[in-house]
Amino acid sequence: MSQRFRLGNVKQGRRLLLACLFGACCLALPSAPASAKPHEVRITLKDGKVPLSDLSDSLCRELGVTKVHVPVGNLDLGGLRGSNFVAAVNESLGDACRVTITPDALVLHVDVEKLPRDCDAARRAVRLFTAIEAPEATAAQRKYFGLHLPDAPLDPKRPLVVLVHGLDSERGMWGPMVRLLNDAGYQTAYFAYPSDQPVCESAVLLAQHLGQLRKVYPGSVDLVCHSMGGLVARQYVEGEQYAGGVDRLILCGTPNAGTTWNKYRMALEIQEHYHLWRNDPAWSPTWMITDGLGEAGDDLKPGSKFLESLNARPRRAGVRYTIVAGNQHPASRVGADWLDCTASWIPTFARSWWGFRQCDGGLRHKAESLRLTTGDGDGPVPLKSTELAGVSDYVVLRSDHASLVCGDTPAAWPVIHDRLDH
Repeated sequence: MSQRFRLGNVKQGRRLLLACLFGACCLALPSAPASAKPHEVRITLKDGKVPLSDLSDSLCRELGVTKVHVPVGNLDLGGLRGSNFVAAVNESLGDACRVTITPDALVLHVDVEKLPRDCDAARRAVRLFTAIEAPEATAAQRKYFGLHLPDAPLDPKRPLVVLVHGLDSERGMWGPMVRLLNDAGYQTAYFAYPSDQPVCESAVLLAQHLGQLRKVYPGSVDLVCHSMGGLVARQYVEGEQYAGGVDRLILCGTPNAGTTWNKYRMALEIQEHYHLWRNDPAWSPTWMITDGLGEAGDDLKPGSKFLESLNARPRRAGVRYTIVAGNQHPASRVGADWLDCTASWIPTFARSWWGFRQCDGGLRHKAESLRLTTGDGDGPVPLKSTELAGVSDYVVLRSDHASLVCGDTPAAWPVIHDRLDH
């Protein structure tokens, strides 16, 4: 088992290295000089392999980008591995760069003018290249994405609630909410997506799955969304691909006008993949590329092109909107919990003693004061950003961003339950 694990790590490491090399070249292309004439790049094979250093040097020289230094190693172009590499380059770059392999050389047919000329196009090419070059890892990752329906057959007479998570999160966050919904008689489903990719791509995936659901489930659907998940849902509901059938759209802590906390996206990304690495034996480093390269964070920036386009649309007629926002910074909850924990260290028998009594009372009083503290947002999302033109059902709760929908009893649950019941 340990030997297979080591071999798997070597294989994953080589694929990640190849993806990084491809990505470094692509991301440097916007500054690369354009050439009016297509040309070929020939790299000599050595026993059916091409040294990564030769591949890197040739690509950078011919594309006119800064040289990328890579560790010593070879790319084996024989068999399935070679086929995956060829397919990945050809699919991700199209007519801009076609690969063929002869008995003695790897040949790149390059048309620099057709290569990605902006960062978004380059990142899209890197994601597609990695997904195709690492097919097993990509297939294992995709099991997380899409619409996950209940195990039991859907009952058209019972309402269905679809839960949509936010940035760098996953369906496991909905555990307590699902329990409450099920106890209240609702059927629940999850929609999960690669949350670092562009929001528009996630909305396309949602459209595909809800469109298919409409064919087998004639009942209405309620969408309960957290944070960026609300933008994914709005992009679908208010867009051209809307298939109908949505009754309620409940947005919890959704940054409709963006958030400056998008700059901390990398910390969430690390946390997400650490959790996956610990809990899923199929986890691969390539997942950090194929679930997106920060495009969602760019979409969340206040004034982004995505938000300007989305917010210029009218609300969808026939869909009932509810916005639930929080006005407490997460530091207040964490600080209060820490103070209560500190107070609990005082032995019970000593809490009536002079000095200990005052210390215990002071700590608990300060904790309660922190829990009552409110501000102008839930931490990541300002109240002003949660507002949305045309939506009058707007509720502000004393809660931080995560506590709106997480915890034993999510703060937004009473509002959600009330709206779903009416």
